[in-house]
Amino acid sequence: MPALHPRLRRTTIRLTFTALCAATVLWANQAKAMGLMVEAHSVCPAPTGPAPLQTPLPRAAQQRIPDSQAVPGQNHIAWVWLASPTLRYPHGALGAKTHAASLHALVQDGQGGWTTASVELPLHRVFEDRVPRLADLDGDGRDEILVIEADALRGAAVVVWGVVHSGQPATPPRLVRRATSPRAGSTFRWLNPVGVADFDGDGKPDVASVTTPHIGGTLTLYHYRPPRLVPFANAMDVSNHRMGAVEQALAVIVEQPGTPPTIVVPDMTRRALHALRWEAPGQWNELADLVPMAGLVERLGLRSDGSACATLSDRTTSRVTLTH
Repeated sequence: MPALHPRLRRTTIRLTFTALCAATVLWANQAKAMGLMVEAHSVCPAPTGPAPLQTPLPRAAQQRIPDSQAVPGQNHIAWVWLASPTLRYPHGALGAKTHAASLHALVQDGQGGWTTASVELPLHRVFEDRVPRLADLDGDGRDEILVIEADALRGAAVVVWGVVHSGQPATPPRLVRRATSPRAGSTFRWLNPVGVADFDGDGKPDVASVTTPHIGGTLTLYHYRPPRLVPFANAMDVSNHRMGAVEQALAVIVEQPGTPPTIVVPDMTRRALHALRWEAPGQWNELADLVPMAGLVERLGLRSDGSACATLSDRTTSRVTLTH
């Protein structure tokens, strides 16, 4: 290929540089146009979603640990709950120092009925959680269970449990550990999951969680790669929990057609909101400057219209909308 004349080469370089600058300005204008709009004193209706299975709550679930929730499912898991209260790990991140030693799920037995599958942790671990989460992480149409598990020496981790069916009528289904995230580091170091979504656009669900939300929170995104949850992104200055509170819902994932999922989460002071989106080529996009709130954020939940609802410490609520 013949070499370009020096004058033509300089012209080509100038045109390429101009095109790059124009693309950068266009991206910056688009990013600047996005943000959060907060409407104070707005009513927050309950979100709507797929109806859970119409299976009665089993009597055993009524013996779950105090302040915890029995969570209904929509697939082959009807209910999941935490039980076997223990004081062997006296950390008060969730208020009481009583935590669960066992996890239970009411699952399909493969013969048209339902049975309870359970797992009990060894003595050096507990479920330092109050709300088990259900999500299909491997795309097989069957949910996995996500819970916070604390280790006496290495702190908390997000652990994924799955249901295994033996195929033998005489052998009941059982819960097996599918994947574990890196632990928070030491005794009484805790984390709080945000939720599940395809953050990087590869067509597979990812897990979001905040490590040490009370002492310098880090938002981490994980790929589900059994037997591990593998971190691939981190963001600082976030918190999705108040120390000593039972409430664990202080961040939401907003999903809109044509755009990657956005995580709305308070900063470390819980007096302002971040809107964070993971975008190619592998970087966080803060969709707006920190949005100040009128008080301390105590809860964030999704509204029925897809926007978020922030509950403040004075019990007032605000609608939080992702704008374009």
